[in-house]
Amino acid sequence: MATDKAEKINKIINDPRHMTEDMLAGYLFLYGDLFEGIPGTKGGLKKRATREKVSVVIGGGGGNEPWCLGYVGEGLADALVCGNVYAAPPAIAILDVTRNLYHQKGVLYVGTNHMGDILNFELVGELAGLDNIRTRSVFVNDDVASDLRRKENRRGVAGIALTVKIAGAVSEAGLDLDQCTEITKRAAENIRTISVTTSPGYYPGNGKAMFELPPGMMEYGMGFNGEPGILREPLAPARDIVRKMLSLLTEDLPLREKDESYALLINGFGFTSCLEMHIVAKETGDYFAEKGLPLYHADLKNIFCPQGTGGFSLSLLKIDETLAPFYDAPCESPLFIRERLRGGKRI
Repeated sequence: MATDKAEKINKIINDPRHMTEDMLAGYLFLYGDLFEGIPGTKGGLKKRATREKVSVVIGGGGGNEPWCLGYVGEGLADALVCGNVYAAPPAIAILDVTRNLYHQKGVLYVGTNHMGDILNFELVGELAGLDNIRTRSVFVNDDVASDLRRKENRRGVAGIALTVKIAGAVSEAGLDLDQCTEITKRAAENIRTISVTTSPGYYPGNGKAMFELPPGMMEYGMGFNGEPGILREPLAPARDIVRKMLSLLTEDLPLREKDESYALLINGFGFTSCLEMHIVAKETGDYFAEKGLPLYHADLKNIFCPQGTGGFSLSLLKIDETLAPFYDAPCESPLFIRERLRGGKRI
């Protein structure tokens, strides 16, 4: 971790204690025709246009942008509860959001596999039950590097974007709560992510580096909040980096059936340029072609970005005939847009 003597960077904020509220206020200033805040909550926001369907609620700490702010929209989540930067949302706020949503057909919570999120969502599920609100929870644990052997111990990282995308599509299709949960869980169980970090991000509250990484070095598997990775070595060419990452992912998530293929999410971090990311995309395409791996669809988005960090992550979702139509469905929020696909191809 960074020491007190570490380099600091300027951050444009007001009071560090109120960053989340200020961010949400700015978002509602821009997009108040689409969303509304939920009175009495810290970090609660929902869509104005609602339907009588299973509601999808997401929540987590701020800092890995645009999670979770940008994940509420058409074909995505219906509401969010945002905690402070790198802190779980409070249980009472989750409960207030749940009560303020259409919940007669049930509520599906989707979060990352971090202890604070799990405890709070499960507690709220019990409390909501006292109000006769049916809930289910799905927690994403896609970060291969956080535990190479036991998947149940892994953190949730960029794969949350793909999971929320599937959950939103299933909900929009009108499926019931149990079906929504089953298909969303199927997606979460078939996502793997690995990252490489090339420069540190900085805590927005104090401008201090989240970790130390000497110039000319990179680290595989570093957590999106600065947790230690699994391998630190000199910066390598993009080709070698991508090959090492995809080799690990495909080994951990092999294709076993003829109808299975991979959907690929290339996720740039906040400090990595468009030029670099498209070189990475070129190398992923070369790897898939060389290995003869079936690629359903590839996407490049800065959709889960640690504050100002250099590097990127690769996520693979194993697509089958159950997940394909929900992956193909369009989604749109001010910060997360994906067009409609047919068989993984644009139409």
